[in-house]
Amino acid sequence: MGDYKAAFKFPRTEDLDAVTGLPQRKHLDHDLPEILRSLGPDGLPLSVIMVDIDNFKIFNDKHGHDVGDKVLRHVASLIRSSVRHRGDAYRYGGEEITVLLLNTISSEGLCTAERLCDKVGRTPFVIPGCNPLQVTVSLGVASTEVVSGEEILVSADMALLQAKKDGKNRAGLFDSKKKRDGDNVKIDVFYPGKSSISVGGFVNLSRWFAHRNDPLDIEAREMFIPGSGIRESTDGGTPRLAMVECEIRGRVVGEVQSHGASTWFLLEVEGDMFDLMVKALAEIEE
Repeated sequence: MGDYKAAFKFPRTEDLDAVTGLPQRKHLDHDLPEILRSLGPDGLPLSVIMVDIDNFKIFNDKHGHDVGDKVLRHVASLIRSSVRHRGDAYRYGGEEITVLLLNTISSEGLCTAERLCDKVGRTPFVIPGCNPLQVTVSLGVASTEVVSGEEILVSADMALLQAKKDGKNRAGLFDSKKKRDGDNVKIDVFYPGKSSISVGGFVNLSRWFAHRNDPLDIEAREMFIPGSGIRESTDGGTPRLAMVECEIRGRVVGEVQSHGASTWFLLEVEGDMFDLMVKALAEIEE
Protein backbone atom coordinates (compact mmCIF):
# COMPACT_ATOMS: atom_id res chain seq x y z
CA MET A 1 0.00 0.00 0.00
CA GLY A 2 1.27 3.46 -0.86
CA ASP A 3 2.33 5.70 1.98
CA TYR A 4 -0.56 8.08 1.39
CA LYS A 5 -0.32 9.64 4.85
CA ALA A 6 3.16 10.86 3.96
CA ALA A 7 1.55 13.12 1.38
CA PHE A 8 0.35 15.35 4.22
CA LYS A 9 3.43 17.42 4.97
CA PHE A 10 2.30 20.16 7.29
CA PRO A 11 3.82 23.41 6.05
CA ARG A 12 5.98 25.74 8.09
CA THR A 13 4.17 28.35 10.15
CA GLU A 14 5.14 31.12 7.76
CA ASP A 15 3.51 29.18 4.88
CA LEU A 16 0.11 28.85 6.58
CA ASP A 17 -2.84 31.02 5.64
CA ALA A 18 -2.58 34.16 7.78
CA VAL A 19 -6.31 34.32 8.57
CA THR A 20 -7.32 30.70 9.26
CA GLY A 21 -4.02 29.07 10.20
CA LEU A 22 -4.76 26.32 7.65
CA PRO A 23 -2.43 25.18 4.85
CA GLN A 24 -2.84 27.42 1.84
CA ARG A 25 -4.40 26.51 -1.50
CA LYS A 26 -0.98 25.85 -3.03
CA HIS A 27 -0.51 22.99 -0.56
CA LEU A 28 -3.84 21.48 -1.60
CA ASP A 29 -2.76 21.79 -5.24
CA HIS A 30 0.35 19.79 -4.36
CA ASP A 31 -1.13 17.28 -1.91
CA LEU A 32 -4.24 16.14 -3.80
CA PRO A 33 -2.48 14.72 -6.90
CA GLU A 34 0.12 13.08 -4.65
CA ILE A 35 -2.57 11.46 -2.51
CA LEU A 36 -4.52 10.29 -5.55
CA ARG A 37 -1.39 8.67 -6.98
CA SER A 38 -0.72 6.95 -3.63
CA LEU A 39 -4.29 5.71 -3.23
CA GLY A 40 -4.87 4.70 -6.83
CA PRO A 41 -2.94 1.40 -7.05
CA ASP A 42 -4.60 0.11 -3.87
CA GLY A 43 -8.15 1.12 -4.71
CA LEU A 44 -8.47 2.99 -1.42
CA PRO A 45 -11.20 5.65 -1.40
CA LEU A 46 -10.75 9.37 -0.83
CA SER A 47 -13.57 11.75 0.01
CA VAL A 48 -13.44 15.52 -0.44
CA ILE A 49 -15.65 17.99 1.41
CA MET A 50 -16.06 21.54 0.14
CA VAL A 51 -17.22 23.88 2.93
CA ASP A 52 -18.68 27.35 2.40
CA ILE A 53 -19.70 29.75 5.19
CA ASP A 54 -23.32 30.77 4.67
CA ASN A 55 -24.09 34.46 4.14
CA PHE A 56 -20.48 35.39 4.80
CA LYS A 57 -20.81 38.76 3.08
CA ILE A 58 -23.26 39.84 5.81
CA PHE A 59 -20.60 39.40 8.51
CA ASN A 60 -18.21 41.64 6.58
CA ASP A 61 -20.81 44.26 5.64
CA LYS A 62 -22.56 44.46 9.01
CA HIS A 63 -19.70 43.92 11.46
CA GLY A 64 -16.56 44.69 9.44
CA HIS A 65 -13.83 42.61 7.85
CA ASP A 66 -12.09 42.03 11.18
CA VAL A 67 -15.16 40.14 12.41
CA GLY A 68 -15.33 38.34 9.06
CA ASP A 69 -11.76 37.13 9.59
CA LYS A 70 -12.63 35.94 13.09
CA VAL A 71 -15.60 33.99 11.72
CA LEU A 72 -13.25 32.30 9.25
CA ARG A 73 -10.82 31.40 12.03
CA HIS A 74 -13.70 30.13 14.18
CA VAL A 75 -15.00 27.80 11.47
CA ALA A 76 -11.52 26.69 10.37
CA SER A 77 -10.60 25.74 13.94
CA LEU A 78 -13.77 23.68 14.40
CA ILE A 79 -13.27 21.85 11.12
CA ARG A 80 -9.58 21.12 11.52
CA SER A 81 -9.95 19.78 15.05
CA SER A 82 -12.73 17.48 13.83
CA VAL A 83 -10.89 15.90 10.89
CA ARG A 84 -7.24 15.91 11.92
CA HIS A 85 -7.17 12.15 12.61
CA ARG A 86 -8.44 11.21 9.13
CA GLY A 87 -7.14 13.92 6.85
CA ASP A 88 -6.60 17.65 6.68
CA ALA A 89 -8.33 20.94 5.93
CA TYR A 90 -7.11 23.70 3.61
CA ARG A 91 -8.04 27.34 2.98
CA TYR A 92 -9.39 27.02 -0.54
CA GLY A 93 -10.10 30.71 -1.02
CA GLY A 94 -12.62 33.33 0.06
CA GLU A 95 -14.91 31.72 2.63
CA GLU A 96 -14.32 28.19 1.31
CA ILE A 97 -12.44 25.41 3.07
CA THR A 98 -11.54 22.06 1.53
CA VAL A 99 -11.26 18.85 3.55
CA LEU A 100 -9.49 15.70 2.32
CA LEU A 101 -10.54 12.49 4.10
CA LEU A 102 -8.27 9.51 3.54
CA ASN A 103 -9.64 5.98 3.12
CA THR A 104 -13.19 7.32 3.40
CA ILE A 105 -16.15 6.12 1.32
CA SER A 106 -19.04 8.33 0.20
CA SER A 107 -21.39 7.47 3.09
CA GLU A 108 -18.66 8.12 5.66
CA GLY A 109 -17.75 11.39 3.97
CA LEU A 110 -21.38 12.52 4.10
CA CYS A 111 -21.66 11.56 7.79
CA THR A 112 -18.53 13.57 8.54
CA ALA A 113 -19.90 16.56 6.61
CA GLU A 114 -23.20 16.38 8.48
CA ARG A 115 -21.35 16.30 11.81
CA LEU A 116 -19.30 19.34 10.76
CA CYS A 117 -22.46 21.17 9.74
CA ASP A 118 -24.07 20.40 13.09
CA LYS A 119 -20.96 21.29 15.09
CA VAL A 120 -20.53 24.70 13.45
CA GLY A 121 -24.25 25.48 13.84
CA ARG A 122 -24.27 24.54 17.53
CA THR A 123 -21.05 26.34 18.51
CA PRO A 124 -21.73 30.01 19.34
CA PHE A 125 -19.52 32.69 17.88
CA VAL A 126 -19.15 35.45 20.42
CA ILE A 127 -18.02 39.02 19.85
CA PRO A 128 -17.24 40.94 23.06
CA GLY A 129 -20.08 43.33 23.87
CA CYS A 130 -22.48 41.72 21.37
CA ASN A 131 -24.96 38.87 21.37
CA PRO A 132 -23.58 35.58 19.97
CA LEU A 133 -23.76 35.42 16.18
CA GLN A 134 -25.25 32.44 14.37
CA VAL A 135 -22.74 30.89 11.97
CA THR A 136 -23.69 28.05 9.64
CA VAL A 137 -22.01 26.28 6.74
CA SER A 138 -23.05 24.43 3.61
CA LEU A 139 -21.02 21.42 2.51
CA GLY A 140 -20.63 19.27 -0.60
CA VAL A 141 -19.12 15.78 -0.62
CA ALA A 142 -17.62 13.70 -3.44
CA SER A 143 -15.70 10.43 -3.34
CA THR A 144 -13.39 8.52 -5.66
CA GLU A 145 -15.95 5.71 -5.36
CA VAL A 146 -18.17 7.72 -7.69
CA VAL A 147 -15.89 9.99 -9.72
CA SER A 148 -12.37 9.81 -11.11
CA GLY A 149 -9.67 11.56 -9.15
CA GLU A 150 -9.35 14.66 -11.29
CA GLU A 151 -13.11 15.24 -11.10
CA ILE A 152 -13.36 15.13 -7.34
CA LEU A 153 -12.99 18.84 -6.52
CA VAL A 154 -15.42 19.86 -9.24
CA SER A 155 -17.91 17.19 -8.12
CA ALA A 156 -17.70 18.21 -4.46
CA ASP A 157 -18.26 21.80 -5.52
CA MET A 158 -21.36 20.77 -7.50
CA ALA A 159 -22.71 19.07 -4.39
CA LEU A 160 -21.96 22.24 -2.39
CA LEU A 161 -23.82 24.41 -4.89
CA GLN A 162 -26.82 22.09 -4.64
CA ALA A 163 -26.74 22.21 -0.83
CA LYS A 164 -26.82 26.02 -0.95
CA LYS A 165 -29.59 25.92 -3.53
CA ASP A 166 -31.59 23.58 -1.24
CA GLY A 167 -31.55 26.10 1.60
CA LYS A 168 -28.00 26.19 3.06
CA ASN A 169 -26.90 24.93 6.50
CA ARG A 170 -26.77 21.37 5.21
CA ALA A 171 -24.51 18.79 3.58
CA GLY A 172 -25.06 17.22 0.17
CA LEU A 173 -23.49 14.23 -1.60
CA PHE A 174 -22.58 14.35 -5.28
CA ASP A 175 -24.76 11.96 -7.26
CA SER A 176 -23.69 11.46 -10.87
CA LYS A 177 -27.13 10.03 -11.71
CA LYS A 178 -28.74 13.38 -10.94
CA LYS A 179 -26.48 15.28 -13.29
CA ARG A 180 -28.40 16.56 -16.29
CA ASP A 181 -26.43 17.56 -19.38
CA GLY A 182 -29.17 20.03 -20.24
CA ASP A 183 -28.12 22.12 -17.23
CA ASN A 184 -24.56 22.49 -18.53
CA VAL A 185 -23.20 25.56 -20.30
CA LYS A 186 -20.33 25.55 -22.80
CA ILE A 187 -17.92 28.49 -22.71
CA ASP A 188 -15.36 29.51 -25.33
CA VAL A 189 -12.03 30.03 -23.56
CA PHE A 190 -8.95 31.76 -24.96
CA TYR A 191 -5.66 31.39 -23.08
CA PRO A 192 -2.76 33.58 -24.33
CA GLY A 193 -0.14 30.91 -23.71
CA LYS A 194 0.70 27.27 -24.30
CA SER A 195 -1.18 24.80 -22.11
CA SER A 196 -1.02 21.12 -21.13
CA ILE A 197 -4.82 20.75 -20.88
CA SER A 198 -6.45 17.88 -22.80
CA VAL A 199 -9.93 16.96 -23.94
CA GLY A 200 -11.97 15.32 -21.20
CA GLY A 201 -9.79 16.74 -18.44
CA PHE A 202 -10.98 19.04 -15.69
CA VAL A 203 -9.62 22.53 -15.20
CA ASN A 204 -10.10 25.44 -12.81
CA LEU A 205 -9.81 28.96 -14.20
CA SER A 206 -8.83 31.23 -11.34
CA ARG A 207 -8.18 34.55 -13.14
CA TRP A 208 -10.22 35.56 -16.18
CA PHE A 209 -12.25 38.28 -17.83
CA ALA A 210 -15.12 38.32 -20.31
CA HIS A 211 -14.82 39.59 -23.88
CA ARG A 212 -17.42 42.27 -24.49
CA ASN A 213 -18.78 41.39 -21.03
CA ASP A 214 -20.04 38.09 -22.49
CA PRO A 215 -19.58 35.22 -19.96
CA LEU A 216 -19.81 32.73 -22.84
CA ASP A 217 -16.60 34.14 -24.32
CA ILE A 218 -13.77 34.59 -21.85
CA GLU A 219 -10.01 34.95 -21.68
CA ALA A 220 -8.21 33.08 -18.91
CA ARG A 221 -4.92 34.19 -17.35
CA GLU A 222 -4.44 31.47 -14.72
CA MET A 223 -5.47 27.80 -14.84
CA PHE A 224 -5.09 24.84 -12.50
CA ILE A 225 -5.34 21.22 -13.67
CA PRO A 226 -6.44 19.12 -10.64
CA GLY A 227 -5.45 15.75 -12.11
CA SER A 228 -1.80 16.73 -12.48
CA GLY A 229 -1.40 19.47 -9.90
CA ILE A 230 -0.11 21.80 -12.64
CA ARG A 231 -0.83 25.52 -12.40
CA GLU A 232 -0.36 27.63 -15.52
CA SER A 233 -0.38 31.42 -15.69
CA THR A 234 0.42 34.14 -18.18
CA ASP A 235 0.24 37.92 -18.31
CA GLY A 236 -1.09 38.13 -21.85
CA GLY A 237 -1.01 41.91 -21.94
CA THR A 238 -3.51 44.36 -20.45
CA PRO A 239 -7.04 42.89 -20.22
CA ARG A 240 -9.75 44.77 -22.07
CA LEU A 241 -12.10 44.43 -19.11
CA ALA A 242 -11.63 44.06 -15.37
CA MET A 243 -10.04 40.80 -14.22
CA VAL A 244 -12.26 38.44 -12.22
CA GLU A 245 -10.95 36.10 -9.53
CA CYS A 246 -14.13 34.05 -9.08
CA GLU A 247 -13.01 30.50 -9.87
CA ILE A 248 -14.60 28.64 -12.79
CA ARG A 249 -14.45 24.83 -12.62
CA GLY A 250 -15.39 22.59 -15.51
CA ARG A 251 -14.47 19.94 -18.08
CA VAL A 252 -12.69 20.49 -21.37
CA VAL A 253 -14.87 19.33 -24.27
CA GLY A 254 -14.28 19.39 -28.01
CA GLU A 255 -10.94 20.06 -29.66
CA VAL A 256 -8.11 21.91 -27.93
CA GLN A 257 -6.58 24.24 -30.51
CA SER A 258 -3.08 25.68 -30.21
CA HIS A 259 -1.67 28.35 -32.50
CA GLY A 260 1.79 29.60 -31.66
CA ALA A 261 1.74 30.67 -28.02
CA SER A 262 -2.07 30.69 -27.69
CA THR A 263 -4.66 28.05 -26.79
CA TRP A 264 -8.41 27.84 -27.46
CA PHE A 265 -10.81 25.31 -25.95
CA LEU A 266 -14.42 24.75 -24.97
CA LEU A 267 -15.17 24.49 -21.23
CA GLU A 268 -18.36 22.81 -20.02
CA VAL A 269 -19.60 24.06 -16.63
CA GLU A 270 -22.65 23.39 -14.50
CA GLY A 271 -25.52 25.86 -14.80
CA ASP A 272 -25.03 26.94 -11.18
CA MET A 273 -21.36 27.64 -11.84
CA PHE A 274 -22.32 29.76 -14.84
CA ASP A 275 -24.74 31.71 -12.63
CA LEU A 276 -21.85 32.48 -10.27
CA MET A 277 -19.82 33.78 -13.21
CA VAL A 278 -22.61 36.12 -14.26
CA LYS A 279 -22.94 37.34 -10.67
CA ALA A 280 -19.20 37.99 -10.41
CA LEU A 281 -19.27 40.06 -13.61
CA ALA A 282 -22.25 42.06 -12.37
CA GLU A 283 -20.45 42.87 -9.11
CA ILE A 284 -17.44 44.21 -11.05
CA GLU A 285 -19.68 46.51 -13.07
CA GLU A 286 -21.16 48.06 -9.90
